[in-house]
Amino acid sequence: MFEKRPVIMDGATGTELQRLGMPAGSCTEKWVLENPDKMILLQRAYVSAGSRLIYAPTFGANSINLAKHGIKDDLNIMCRDLVAISREAANGLAMVIGDISSTGELVEPYGDMEEDELFSVFVRQAEAIERAGVDLFGIETQMYLDEAKLAVKAVKEVSSKPIIVSFSCGPTGKTLWGEDLCDVCDELQKLDITAFGVNCCGDLDLLCSILERLHERTQLPLIAKPNAGVPIVKDGRSVYDFPTEKMAEYAIKFHEKGARLIGGCCGTTPLHIEAISRALREV
Repeated sequence: MFEKRPVIMDGATGTELQRLGMPAGSCTEKWVLENPDKMILLQRAYVSAGSRLIYAPTFGANSINLAKHGIKDDLNIMCRDLVAISREAANGLAMVIGDISSTGELVEPYGDMEEDELFSVFVRQAEAIERAGVDLFGIETQMYLDEAKLAVKAVKEVSSKPIIVSFSCGPTGKTLWGEDLCDVCDELQKLDITAFGVNCCGDLDLLCSILERLHERTQLPLIAKPNAGVPIVKDGRSVYDFPTEKMAEYAIKFHEKGARLIGGCCGTTPLHIEAISRALREV
């Protein structure tokens, strides 16, 4: 799966929903359920631009994140409705990924949460997403290996569907906790994941370097889902101003370095995805 021709992923969700009216600091899942037309509009634009993999907006649909927003919704109902929104947007033209992200919690001895407790949080989320009927799972924006391993094991507890995993990275090209991404990939490959890579990286040259190292180390299809460069601050707001043509040029470089799943993260728009899709059409 994903070994040969590049597969185009979607672009940013959070920054694009903010552009469409979602207030900063909102619970994205709750806002999407209250404004499904905005999510459908965005995801249809990605599909029209060439995306064949789109993330359902279940990113933070876990008990830890929802509690921070004072929300006690039934996860099964929430995930069912969130996945249904993406299914409607995809209209059979794209696969829908069940999105699971980092909780922001640290397990003992680095934090206060017990490993079994965090594992249970991921199992409940994964089970709700599985019941909602996704095509595969995406464990993304991960920060450290131990949490990612718990998320992968939780998905495998409830589903036999493919799992793709991507990490954020710091300026050194390591995880945000200083782990070498090649070592992280080695460990996750033992859990039989389907693809591995990086998302939410604003340094696209650094991402090329990371992909090159990963490609030398693993046969797994690699994921490249960069930000639209590094944001600049205008009128107190972070603004991404990365040319679509430049993103297209990097998409070709990512593919040459081994990436097979290519899209965008923060700041990327349907126009960026359209440029990526056009650039990779002939490779």
